[in-house]
Amino acid sequence: MRLAVRLVATLLATGALVPAAAGERALPPLGVPAGLKVVSYYRTDAGWEKFWTDWQPERVASDLTRVALLHANTVRAIVQPDAFGYPRPGRTYLNRLRRFVSLAHQHGLRVQLTLFDRWFEWGDLRGSRTWARALLRPYAGDSRIAFVELRNELLPQPQTLAWARALVPFVQHVLRGKTPVTVSVTGAHPVQRLASLKRGLRRTPPDFFDLHYFGGGGELAYSTFRKAKRVAAPTPVWVGETGYPTTSEISGYGGVPKTIPAQEAAQAHFLASVAWAARANRLAPPGIWALDDFSAAAFPDPPSDALDPELHFGVFRTDGSVKPAADAVRAAFSGGSLLGFNGGFETAVSDERGNAVPAQWSMQGPAAFAVDAAAAHTGASSVRLTSASISETSSLSITPPGAGFAGHGHVSVGAWARSAQTSGRVFLVVEWYDRTDRLLTRTASAPLASTSWARLSLDTDVPAGAAYLRIDLVAQNVAAPVWFDDVSFDRQAIHT
Repeated sequence: MRLAVRLVATLLATGALVPAAAGERALPPLGVPAGLKVVSYYRTDAGWEKFWTDWQPERVASDLTRVALLHANTVRAIVQPDAFGYPRPGRTYLNRLRRFVSLAHQHGLRVQLTLFDRWFEWGDLRGSRTWARALLRPYAGDSRIAFVELRNELLPQPQTLAWARALVPFVQHVLRGKTPVTVSVTGAHPVQRLASLKRGLRRTPPDFFDLHYFGGGGELAYSTFRKAKRVAAPTPVWVGETGYPTTSEISGYGGVPKTIPAQEAAQAHFLASVAWAARANRLAPPGIWALDDFSAAAFPDPPSDALDPELHFGVFRTDGSVKPAADAVRAAFSGGSLLGFNGGFETAVSDERGNAVPAQWSMQGPAAFAVDAAAAHTGASSVRLTSASISETSSLSITPPGAGFAGHGHVSVGAWARSAQTSGRVFLVVEWYDRTDRLLTRTASAPLASTSWARLSLDTDVPAGAAYLRIDLVAQNVAAPVWFDDVSFDRQAIHT
């Protein structure tokens, strides 16, 4: 795979086309789900059924080049019975799927095949089997198919579970037991749905379970994945979808500006946090939703507003330009994770007023926040906080990637600070939260005692029940500007 990626990169640099792989030889074995590195894909202007009805293989080939450059080894293809024909898929669409699988193979990619999308005829077992058999029979034993997802985000209910109990073993049989089969769940409480799915399929389990994780800022990813492993055991579990929208309409982080640059930085932070959480739980890298942002016309039911968050989960923009989050994806797919969090305030984004403020950090209180290139402890800049009211408290806060816990361990947190005056209090705080996002306790450092740069620090044990921490840089009753720089976070190794 590394050789294939280097080849693609070289051909891109020279302007050459990406050639097909030599023949249709079998790909080397891939451990599923442990070895998965998956990106979900539709064309930026054609999602869901339209992807297949408005088939443009040349565009697909170009897009798959970018999937490979993310260091993925698998691309997800989602199939709708309404597009292909039900209960007997049409030959035209079967050929288009065959071409997709071949194009993926030419780019060194396997295919995650997701079936029965946007389909709800749960009582039609005969039609379901007919459709699944016709679609899958050509790929029985085909190493180009990494695995089959029977259904995307199944809602575990009596009718859907009865259907899945019949179809999981049927699909496994059609694939001759050589290609893994899974079912995914999602929602505000995905582990609860995972537990329901496991109970419903206890006699006909899939080869592994698939959990989709969205929402918030990723602070609870570590504890969520840890619990999901326990619930799914002894069956493996994989985080098959995760993502964060980059729109000015919403934010997963309170206090982060609702501007596109700020939310793109937040997306990178979210994906780094989720990737770390998966790795710390000894899971495969999470599957990424999605390769590209979408135009409104790409949706089956087009949103009325181009800023609709559902359009903006891509790690590439609609013009093909790359977002900062791509670095987090490449790091995760290369076996690591990005643990930086702009602790030196070297990276700035614009807020709603066009001011340069620190990327990734949440800002709270009646103060003006700015990245200051004229004052730094080290590096090129610091963050300056100027209070608008001497009687108020203002702060910057962040949960670094790698700050998930299981209620034990030890951490060291530090920051450098200085103030133009000695009035008020400038200090560092660590807040601890449990799995329900409830504040457990907070610990404060000694306050800044001079107008020169000085280090604030905290060494503390992880309290029982803690799921994650938040670092706060606080200015209280301060009438003059305050600067912070070089924030550090260190933890002892964890064991799951």
